Amino acid sequence: MSASITWGNASYGFREYGLREFFEASKRIGATAVEIDCGWLEEQSQNKISVDASAEDVADVKKLAAEVGVNVLALGGGAVVGLEGDVARDRCDELMKVIDLADSLEARVIRVFTEHDFTHSKHYVLPAERVTDALYETLSAAFNKLGEYALSKNVSLAIENHGGTSATGAGLKRLLDMVPYPSVGVTYDPANYAYGGEDPYAALQAVKDRVLYTHWKDVARTDGKVEYRAFGEGDIDWPPIIRTVLAEFQGIWAIEYERKVDSTLETLMDGTKRSIGNLTAAIAQARRQK
Repeated sequence: MSASITWGNASYGFREYGLREFFEASKRIGATAVEIDCGWLEEQSQNKISVDASAEDVADVKKLAAEVGVNVLALGGGAVVGLEGDVARDRCDELMKVIDLADSLEARVIRVFTEHDFTHSKHYVLPAERVTDALYETLSAAFNKLGEYALSKNVSLAIENHGGTSATGAGLKRLLDMVPYPSVGVTYDPANYAYGGEDPYAALQAVKDRVLYTHWKDVARTDGKVEYRAFGEGDIDWPPIIRTVLAEFQGIWAIEYERKVDSTLETLMDGTKRSIGNLTAAIAQARRQK
């Protein structure tokens, strides 16, 4: 169990703000291990680097990060398999570019998704009835190819649980068991599990040996609605999750504070700071109870 925590800031919540604003906000918050978008929300995100970035673009991002005092340690990549109706195709060519960029930026982890149907918006979640054995086979072939390449670059691909084949811990473990490369693992996001109705602690038990990166926020259910909240301000039972993550994981604890409305920079910074404060207290409590 590591005594120190590396605080990160995930890109999604701050997607409306450019790299300088995002980096400066992260520095002020104290979450200096930043994740920037690369190939997922490129048409929506401002805190990004293009998949087709030049060496000069990479140098500019590294220079800006050094100037502000943050480290780009993670990239937010896209889906490894693209769906159009019943047709599934791997997207390895694009993901290999992202791996190369991560290596150039010295960002050693790439958050990825398993699959996405690109006839829908980026917020579409593949329903359970569209998850098939054939889809798992396509994903397995793609992740094994990418896992080998990522390993050669000292980069890891961390699958974020986001519906479809990753909607449950068991579903994600099924895929991971087909991909033995240590360079392929999990971005554990307990709130995403809870939002979709999966027990986040049970899911963690299924994949805890493959966690490479983490996202932290909370979920609340009020008046029949489900919404994301700052960490510690929702309904998730955190102590068993925190104890397990502390015991099994050494890496970045990235806050992902999301707002559908009122997403001013000040609001996002405040929610992220509250999340760090609440998570720090939860970690301290878990360590006392060890």
